[in-house]
Amino acid sequence: MQVAAELQRTQYHQDTQMCRKIQLTISDHAADDGEDPFIPPLNFAMVDNGIFRSGFPEPANFSFLKTLRLRSIIYLCPEPYPEANMEFLKANGIKLFHFGIEGHKEPFVNIPEDTIREALKVVLDVRNHPVIIHCKRGKHRTGCLVGCYRKLQKWCLSSVFDEYQRFAAAKARVSDQRFVELFDISSLKHLPIPFSCLKR
Repeated sequence: MQVAAELQRTQYHQDTQMCRKIQLTISDHAADDGEDPFIPPLNFAMVDNGIFRSGFPEPANFSFLKTLRLRSIIYLCPEPYPEANMEFLKANGIKLFHFGIEGHKEPFVNIPEDTIREALKVVLDVRNHPVIIHCKRGKHRTGCLVGCYRKLQKWCLSSVFDEYQRFAAAKARVSDQRFVELFDISSLKHLPIPFSCLKR
C-alpha cells in the first residue's frame, strides 16, 4: 500500500514569494514483504510487566497481539466473543476469561463488585501472564478494573483517577471513579501482588 500526500509550503526569498510543492510518499514495507503490519488495538497500553489493556481487538490487530505472546485475555463485555477472535485464541493457545459486565450510561451504571473482584484474581495470578484486559473501547469497564488493582498497588486516588481520565477522556464517568474509590480491597490483600512497582 502506498500513500501519497502533498504539502504546500510558502517560502520567502529576497522580497519575492515562492511556492514549492513537496510530495511525500509513505510505503508500507510490511505489505511488500508479505507480512501483516503491527497495528495495536484501540486504547492499547502496557499496565505493568505482563499486563496490558485495550479496546476490543479486531482481526487487523491479531499480528500485533501475537508479538505479546499472550497466555490470557480478560474480556469484560457481556456479548459472546466473535468467532474470528475465538479462532485466534485457539490457534495461539490463549485462554479466555469472560466477565460479562453490562455497559450502561450514567446515571444507570451498575458495576458488579463481585465480578471485578473475580477478574482481579485472574490479573493477580502470574500464571495467566502475559494478559490483556479489554472491553469495547478500553475506557470504562477496563478503567474500573485497572483502577481497582491500582488501589492494591497502593496508588493514591488522584493518580488512579488521572490514569482513568487519560483513557476515558471526555467520556469519563463520575460513577466509575466513585466505584473505584469505594471498592473494598481487603478481601484481596492476602493474594500476592506481582507488580513491578512492588519489587524493590
